[in-house]
Amino acid sequence: MLGGMAVVTNTAQAANGPTTSYDRTLGNPTFEAARQANGLAKEMSYGAILHAWMWSANTIKAHMAEIADAGYTTIQTVPISEIKGPMHGGQFTENWYYVYQPSGTKIGNKVIGTEAEIRAMTAEAHKYGIRVIADGVINHFTADWNAIDPEWQRSEYFHTRTEGNCGDNGTAINYSQRWQVTHCHLLSLWDLNTENQTVANKMKDYLVRAVDAGIDGFRYDAAKHIELPNEFSTYSPYYDTILPNGAQYQYGEVLQGDNGLNAPAYPALFSKYSTNGGGNTASKFGNALRGALQGYNLNAGNLSNLQGDGVRDNQLVTWVESHDTYANTNEYSSQLNAWQMRMGWGVVASKSGGAPLFFNRPAGSGGSNPRFAERSSLGDAGDDEWKHPEVVAVNHFRNAMEGNAEFMRNCQGGNQCLMIERYKTDGNSNNDGVTVVNMGGEKNLAGMATTLDDGTYTDQVYGGTLTVQNKKITSGNAPAGKIAVYFNGSASKRGVVSVSGAKSFKTDTTTVTLNSRNVTNTRYTTSEGASGSYTDGQTITIGRNTSYGSSITVTVTGTCEDGSQVTDSLTVLKKDPNAVVSYTAYAKKPSTWSSIYAYAYVDNNATGSNVIENAAWPGELMTAESDACNGTADQVYEIPEEMIEEAGDSPIRIIFNNGGPGQIAGNKFPGDAVSTDPEDHVDAAGLQIDGSYVWDGNLTVSSTSWTEAACAPIVVNSISINGANNGQLSLDLADAPTAKLTAVVDPANAKVSWSSSNAKVVSVNNGVVTGVAKGTATVTAKAGDKSASVTVTVTGEPPVVASTTIYYPASKFGANSTYLHYRVNKNGAAGTWTTVPGVKMEAACDGWVKYTVDNPNQDEVEFVINNGAGAWDNNGKKNYTGTGANLVIENGKVGTIAPCVVEVPVSSVSIAGGDFSLTEGASKQLSATVAPSNATDKVVSWKSSDAAVATVDASGKVTAKKAGTATITASAGGKSSSVTVTVASASVPVSSVTISPSSLSLKKGESGQLTATVAPSNASDKTVTWRSSNPAVVSVDADGKVTALKAGVAAVTATAGGMASSAIAVSVTETTVVPVTGVQVSDPADGKLELTVGASHQVKASVTRRTQRTKRVSYSSTNASIASV
Repeated sequence: MLGGMAVVTNTAQAANGPTTSYDRTLGNPTFEAARQANGLAKEMSYGAILHAWMWSANTIKAHMAEIADAGYTTIQTVPISEIKGPMHGGQFTENWYYVYQPSGTKIGNKVIGTEAEIRAMTAEAHKYGIRVIADGVINHFTADWNAIDPEWQRSEYFHTRTEGNCGDNGTAINYSQRWQVTHCHLLSLWDLNTENQTVANKMKDYLVRAVDAGIDGFRYDAAKHIELPNEFSTYSPYYDTILPNGAQYQYGEVLQGDNGLNAPAYPALFSKYSTNGGGNTASKFGNALRGALQGYNLNAGNLSNLQGDGVRDNQLVTWVESHDTYANTNEYSSQLNAWQMRMGWGVVASKSGGAPLFFNRPAGSGGSNPRFAERSSLGDAGDDEWKHPEVVAVNHFRNAMEGNAEFMRNCQGGNQCLMIERYKTDGNSNNDGVTVVNMGGEKNLAGMATTLDDGTYTDQVYGGTLTVQNKKITSGNAPAGKIAVYFNGSASKRGVVSVSGAKSFKTDTTTVTLNSRNVTNTRYTTSEGASGSYTDGQTITIGRNTSYGSSITVTVTGTCEDGSQVTDSLTVLKKDPNAVVSYTAYAKKPSTWSSIYAYAYVDNNATGSNVIENAAWPGELMTAESDACNGTADQVYEIPEEMIEEAGDSPIRIIFNNGGPGQIAGNKFPGDAVSTDPEDHVDAAGLQIDGSYVWDGNLTVSSTSWTEAACAPIVVNSISINGANNGQLSLDLADAPTAKLTAVVDPANAKVSWSSSNAKVVSVNNGVVTGVAKGTATVTAKAGDKSASVTVTVTGEPPVVASTTIYYPASKFGANSTYLHYRVNKNGAAGTWTTVPGVKMEAACDGWVKYTVDNPNQDEVEFVINNGAGAWDNNGKKNYTGTGANLVIENGKVGTIAPCVVEVPVSSVSIAGGDFSLTEGASKQLSATVAPSNATDKVVSWKSSDAAVATVDASGKVTAKKAGTATITASAGGKSSSVTVTVASASVPVSSVTISPSSLSLKKGESGQLTATVAPSNASDKTVTWRSSNPAVVSVDADGKVTALKAGVAAVTATAGGMASSAIAVSVTETTVVPVTGVQVSDPADGKLELTVGASHQVKASVTRRTQRTKRVSYSSTNASIASV
């Protein structure tokens, strides 16, 4: 069959449409029509599950039709939450498990893809009636705390390392102790605190968002490590919170065998909150089945019971192997080969109980091959066993027998052959069937009893028949080493219609081909108005009624056996034959290829010399162009216009390659199908090109491998260059010929390209600048339409070179099998060739080999390259020649810039002089020394810890701003050194000091106060000191108080901030005392006075003294209560 049937509706779902899995699947008529058309099981708890292990969402989407054809009801993905890593690219070894160690609950990771890609995948699955289970890791996060999403980095969200009472930092779990199982740290991973309601709420939010993204169910990793709600004395809200999330089916990894494990309680919880059931993993039965396969002993009695430990059969997910039994280092199942696994699938998927899970192994792995052969990468589909005809037939058998009873018996009593009968006992043989799994020789089944209704049953794999009469098999065989699936499926064959042809043409008309399979009533219509019926393979002509520049759409329809409709369409552009046509191929050169070629040809079934091609294999070398097509590519090739013209309506195809033989894996894309039989080898068709397309450089085919180029420019806001001083950079050929520049661009995802205005003076490679010769050149970084430049001055003399090193791409002949055959032509005379094959070249840097030739006089070196076994690169029989320190062969050209630029790291940075002090406004020039002197990144950047205190410019000049301290740091190449600057306030000088009053006269013994005024008012030092010129006459204290000590004159001055005032004179005079000789009362004369109460009288007195100067008399009363005076 060409593909599973997809039922499509043109009705858009409203924004408030179904929010649960059931509503959009079993509750949606469109989904149900697709599921029934593809014959898939209704119950997820019964239908076969394809474990698309490590497939990306895009890979799953690309295989959806095949998955539907193969009869899988459900797809199980890897965990879809954010993760750390993977840390080792796309390899499986020691890398696969990162998806089981989430770092948070955002949706999307590097293996499954983005949330948008997951949504697209689930939408595609629902078109085919398929449901999707996501593996959910809800017990733990990564062991790397720093990798955990910041919104989850709270200690209360996780159990402590001692909470479970486990040894070895909480990781040594005793599985008979349920507290330890649920509280310790599995494999050192951070164990979620599942008793915390906030943790439960956050996890539910994640699961609800996953369901909204189209997920229909969950497989819960390490489910038994999470406590049941009432398992301990304190209620745990976790499961009751997270499980009502809208999922249709939920089951847990509850590995059996622990003492105290209440296994049936888990599926009871999962079923309680799911519309289509829930379950546990049947690990015990899987182990028993693998043992039976290993011993070729399919004893029916041993394989009848699914061994659920109290869990019902319809609550079990069964398997032959799981990702844990396969991928973990104990290798429980990886040593079984694909045939044994297929035999096991015949058993487990034919039984009535359980939902069988088919684990898809990585390509070429397991059995006699390594567990991880690394023939596929994370994100790729694995081997093709999942769609083996026997597996597919068993899946369809299972779907057809949904609801039927089961009976198992061995073939004629032999344990190497097992029959799994499914029956209804309703007299209708179309409802019954039997799968016969035979690990031994051919068996004749005639004579055996059976539960099947009478009739003839057809083997859906190999075409044989089995006849039953009166509950006895009368004829039929069990083919040796095969699975025979005998049933008469009533499911209609799914139909397919298609229309194919070139997407454009430049003639008046063109033809398209119409195909159909398993359909009737096939019809076509065109946008030009034509219509009619058609037969498979018919061609029709289109374009005659369409003008140039317009498109024609051809639509085909057909009716399937069940009455459903299928459709397909093709739109073809009619191009102007006079217009200039441009087909451009962009590519990202694979890291393992040293060069990339484009081999283009016209796909018109021509052979030999009649093939229209751009050049003989390997084609033409592509042109390197950094930042091509908005950074999606670094190589460009344009299909010659004459080739496009010559192709006419035939498609042009292109194959990218590294110049090596195309039949060797890894040398070209698309690669050929892997085959161990040379007679089965088929060259892969090239990629069709009819416009501008981009190859992503991935050698593994995916939906993004070859896409139409969308070269809309990224709008760049700004770009600047770090690593130079004010746009200047100096290089010294003798001492430091290299430096590292970095571009800072907005937006940060804009691609940056580097160029030099004169590559003979300065070369630049991804920001690493190398001086070539003395002179000046401009190095430019460009992103979009913005650019920034640095002027590079190269000085000094290069060291004397006494050798020539030749570099060659390692991918051409191999890193360990490339030989240099050379001679040194001294002074123009031909030298002597080395002995064939020459000298073996050694590994240089990634992708290159090298050999150093002694060449003290820098003579011409002539050379060719070979693989030591007869394959040569002799530059088109012209040989390679050159002289100088380096000769680099790339894309057939000789360069002189070594591809292995050795970046010398900075070991230390030191600042001369140590800590220092400045006053405000002052400055100091600092200098820094970078060691070693030949470090690649020697450009020093300066920084101040507090620019308000002191600033530092790009040259290291420090300027003091205000009082305080600041740390000045010089950095280069990831190393730094610091000094401390102490800034003192600047001194404001005193301009004048004045004293008031301006003079002072005192009598001996008296005091006076002087005041000093200091100008300006903000002078730094306003402290005043006083001075008397004659301290014996006048003393003056610190506050300006003067005291007269004796008669005379003294000059007093005030000084502040080193500025003295003008002196003021302080005069001191003596005070003379004249003694009184007598006092005489003159009135009343007799010295007696009588007064009535209230009356008054003036008493008069005179003083007798030696001088006649004014005399002052004082009066007093002996009894103021009688008379006052």
